[in-house]
Parts: sequence; structure tokens; C-alpha cells
Amino acid sequence: MATLKDKFTHEDIAALNKRLNYVFYQATHGNTRTKSGVVELQLLNIVDQLCKVSGMLLDIMEQQLDGQIETFDPYRYINGKLETAEIGIQNFLQIKKIDID
Repeated sequence: MATLKDKFTHEDIAALNKRLNYVFYQATHGNTRTKSGVVELQLLNIVDQLCKVSGMLLDIMEQQLDGQIETFDPYRYINGKLETAEIGIQNFLQIKKIDID
């Protein structure tokens, strides 16, 4: 059975984190926000929350590679951000009257 160290290096995680941070930067930049309408802002907020979830997961992976997870309560953080994203997408679908069920 493969371990995390067999699948990822610190460099892999750093590269993924850099890309993720750039997506986060683009979604939260003032110029992006000022040129977006209400609907776009809702979607950008969802992207923001998902970037934060992904960033925490990458942090946990990096800490695991180092042999110890030091983040106090990553589950609570991830769960809260994911919950916010779920509510955001539900609101978006409701406002746009999109039925996916």
C-alpha cells in the first residue's frame, strides 16, 4: 500500500499550493470584485471558500509529510468552509431557479 510520501513531494505540494493561491488571488482581487455583478460575486465567494478548503488540505498533507499534523482542528475549519460553499451554491441555484435534482 502506498503512503502519502510515495505520491507527493514537498515540491508537488508547494506547486499545487502556488496554483491554488493564484486562483484565490484572482477570485478575491478588488478589480475582480468591483467588475462583478451580484451573481458573479456569489460564485466568487464559493470559489474563495473552496480555495480555503483546498489550502487547508494541502497544509495538512505537507504537515503529514513532515511526520506530524500541527494544525489544531483542521476538520472543523474545513467543515465550516465547505458548509459555507454548500450554502452558497444552494442559494445560487435557488436564485437562478436551476433544478438539478
